[in-house]
Amino acid sequence: MTDFNKILIVLDVYNDFTVTADSLPLEITKAIEFVGNRDTAMLHLVGCGFEEYLHDSYSDFGPDAIAHRKEFIASMEARLDEVATILKNKGYNVDCRVHWTYPRYEQIAREAEDLNVDLVVQHAHMRLPHEKHNLSHDSWQLIKSTTRPLLLTKDLEWQEQPVILAAVDPVHSHSKPQGLDHKILDYALQTQGLIGGLVQVVHACPQSARPFADAEAIKQTHVDALNRLLADYDIPQSNVHLIDETPVNAVVHCQDSLHAAITVTGALSRSRLAEVIIGNTASRMLDYLKSDLLILHPDS
Repeated sequence: MTDFNKILIVLDVYNDFTVTADSLPLEITKAIEFVGNRDTAMLHLVGCGFEEYLHDSYSDFGPDAIAHRKEFIASMEARLDEVATILKNKGYNVDCRVHWTYPRYEQIAREAEDLNVDLVVQHAHMRLPHEKHNLSHDSWQLIKSTTRPLLLTKDLEWQEQPVILAAVDPVHSHSKPQGLDHKILDYALQTQGLIGGLVQVVHACPQSARPFADAEAIKQTHVDALNRLLADYDIPQSNVHLIDETPVNAVVHCQDSLHAAITVTGALSRSRLAEVIIGNTASRMLDYLKSDLLILHPDS
């Protein structure tokens, strides 16, 4: 695990920002909470825009379209420069990058690798503003495209003492790589050290899903695995939740009951198998969570 010295922040160049009291977009206000030392940290503001009718391959592309595209890019640069000025006045090191590209998530993933950032922050636009918070296609593709820690922010501001929910699976019932649970706990505790609050841990033990097995034996297996995982962490037992539910329902239930501000969870690699898994258990869980999401990939 590393300090958050390099943070890439994706700013939406189309929609209006959700602005906080300090006149900054909410995703930036949350991102700078992860900065330990502003003198050594670097914030990379990235904006990606694209309009098909202003692209070279469009049938009616001509001089007027070229002029309009230049205006469009200039307006993107102006939006980022305005935000960067506020941050620089607060003592942060900032650079701005504007790209004419599609799809956006591919450029963001490349940028994150090229800059070797410690964290990517993007506002998670929802398809439906209802109880089921469906992540947009762009957010899902970014989860699968980047290997960097990814903070997907929602529209709610964090409480003064935010709850940070670490979703673990120490029995590796979904083929989770061995080190990922430790990484989830490490990042949850590091986040707590930076933004304050309280770390809570949740693990699902769906005994009822195995009607022909010994329920007590199943529970004891999960208890033992969870205790081994937490042995090296100073997390009170009262903050550990072993829930007899499916992983989706267990995490959503804890997030709702504890009013979690951030849920720290894992995602698998970009293999075809991982896409199936991400599209199954993780997608259902992430789609229903109202909290911000800190999504981690295995180190390997």
